[in-house]
Amino acid sequence: MPSQTVSIDEAKSQLSDLIAAASEGGEVLIVENGKALARIIPATDSAIYKSHMPTAAEFGSDEESLAWDADGWENVA
Repeated sequence: MPSQTVSIDEAKSQLSDLIAAASEGGEVLIVENGKALARIIPATDSAIYKSHMPTAAEFGSDEESLAWDADGWENVA
């Protein structure tokens, strides 16, 4: 099944259909103002989880407001 791209607003109104498409082997890219926000993929595709290792850029830093609210990520219980 081919991949498809939808806006965030379309994703909100068609979430059930998009999940069904992904469960049948498709891939859905959710965008806002041309910027990719998220991707829906089949949960059975375990290779994808191994091929995209997390990077430091994916995690918050002490400069971000959420980290400040918690007095830095090191102190989060």
